Amino acid sequence: MILQLEDVSGGYGDTLVLRAITLDLAPGQVLGVIGRNGTGKTTLARLIGGDLRPARGRIVLEGRDISALPPWERAKAGISVMPQTDMVFDALTVAENLALIGQVELGAIGARFPRIVERLGQLAGSMSGGERKILGFARAMLSPARLVVLDEPSEGVQAENIAHMQTTIAQARDRGMACILLEQNIAMVEALADSVIALDSGGVVYRAQGAQINRAAMLEAISL
Repeated sequence: MILQLEDVSGGYGDTLVLRAITLDLAPGQVLGVIGRNGTGKTTLARLIGGDLRPARGRIVLEGRDISALPPWERAKAGISVMPQTDMVFDALTVAENLALIGQVELGAIGARFPRIVERLGQLAGSMSGGERKILGFARAMLSPARLVVLDEPSEGVQAENIAHMQTTIAQARDRGMACILLEQNIAMVEALADSVIALDSGGVVYRAQGAQINRAAMLEAISL
């Protein structure tokens, strides 16, 4: 397994948002995490990325306990996170944002997201919300990470670009990259996920994998 969460609880200060979360993810798999606003999707992303440390339990990356590592050490270990907000550095240009992950092949980006390449010299903070989402997505997916965590990547993005995101994730999965996709966009999760969990009331209220993934059941799970 590339990632395992073993009875992980965490939150903010004395407030536990998530309790006893257990999951695992293999290379080349996409885990869809669904849930209404406030059910803990972003908290889960922050626990995996290192912005939050678990109050209890362990986070294990390829057999290594990374529970106490800060975000930059987790990035070095192979985790790339696209947060739901502040997904780019506003004071840097588009090109400078991309350069932070090393040498980038712009051909693949340009083919799917031409506006990003057209605006390499523009400050990221001056872009529209959807464009900033696409830039954050590109940074995460073009990184050398083995595990990518995407928090609401489709939010505020046009349908055409969501389709391009899906293609990019599917191709990365085929190359062996693991992905955790935290989304309210059920159609996107249904199209990509090898397994799905739904969060509510601090825990997992629904699990499914492969052929068991059912749109009606997912919709029911997030409406509890």
